[in-house]
Amino acid sequence: MNTKIMILTAFSFMLTSFTAQSSSITFHDDLDVDSVNGVVIEFQREVDLIPGEQLIEVSYSDLFQDNADDSGHWVKSEPLYLKLNVQGNEQYHLDLPELYSADDAKDFLQNPVLSLSVDGEPQDITLLSQSQLFTLLLLKQ
Repeated sequence: MNTKIMILTAFSFMLTSFTAQSSSITFHDDLDVDSVNGVVIEFQREVDLIPGEQLIEVSYSDLFQDNADDSGHWVKSEPLYLKLNVQGNEQYHLDLPELYSADDAKDFLQNPVLSLSVDGEPQDITLLSQSQLFTLLLLKQ
């Protein structure tokens, strides 16, 4: 076999294997990713993930206006946590339910159930508060 063809074939195989093993997660516009496995992430809408257990810290914030004269007010969450087991090259998307008012948003934050799509297949998932996360960690010891 020609040496150039062998090199091109090998290079093509390596390039395909590197790109095929890439997982990532994207987020709804009102969610900010704060960290992945304790590593601070700033101003990213898409984050690359490595295979294995991942702990993703997010926060929610949105501005609501009740009427045209209202300057609005923010509804913000404390840190929320998603434990995710990444297998290989999945594409994840974390989406919020429809929240029409500040009251809806406050109710949502009492029980933060979101939609996690894995390669386009949605499933409901509940994010953990910091105290719930600590409780789980302490119970495992």
